[in-house]
Amino acid sequence: MKKAKLPVEETVLFRPGGTDRSIAELAAATHRLTMRRIRDMLPGKISTKRLVLRAPMRGDVPDLVRLADNKAIAIKLARLPSPYTRADAVGFVEVFSQRADERPYAITLNDRFVGVIGFSYHEGKPPELGYWLGEPHWGQGIMTEAGRALIEAAHPTHQYDLIVARALADNAGSLNVLEKLGFKRKGKAKSEASANFGKPIVLLELQRPRWM
Repeated sequence: MKKAKLPVEETVLFRPGGTDRSIAELAAATHRLTMRRIRDMLPGKISTKRLVLRAPMRGDVPDLVRLADNKAIAIKLARLPSPYTRADAVGFVEVFSQRADERPYAITLNDRFVGVIGFSYHEGKPPELGYWLGEPHWGQGIMTEAGRALIEAAHPTHQYDLIVARALADNAGSLNVLEKLGFKRKGKAKSEASANFGKPIVLLELQRPRWM
């Protein structure tokens, strides 16, 4: 009499690093969800006396290219491509602005795009304020007005108790805007951005008022 064959057990292959990779992927997904939640607490549109802050859209592309393709702006920023092309503008509108770790607003004046302001989110760090304004609109108080409106919209959510910002040490205009918004200088560092690598930068912070 033949013995019945026992079923062959399936061999489980061990993949080195598989568990660590899964944990890392889960942590990254959790971070994206957290950032998305904080990001989406902000209003879709913010209006001031002169300005409307809203999501970037395809109709902004011509003005975005015209204003952003300017070395006088690019040399002051960490992440603005130079030269700035139509492909860069489309990528900003359709990809960058949709990321969970970014919340950019188009700044519009009289229904025309004039610049960008928004927050970037980094794991374990406070939201970071960033912005740029088209050169024809400098010196008119536009960025201070936009920044104040965005911060006033963010603080009541209680997810922006501390906001950070940075600016090149020789960028007096940006430092002036941040200090008008209530930011305090907290230290200095060297830029790690390729466009300004090694240049001194000023680190600033803004605490949410206790009464808000």
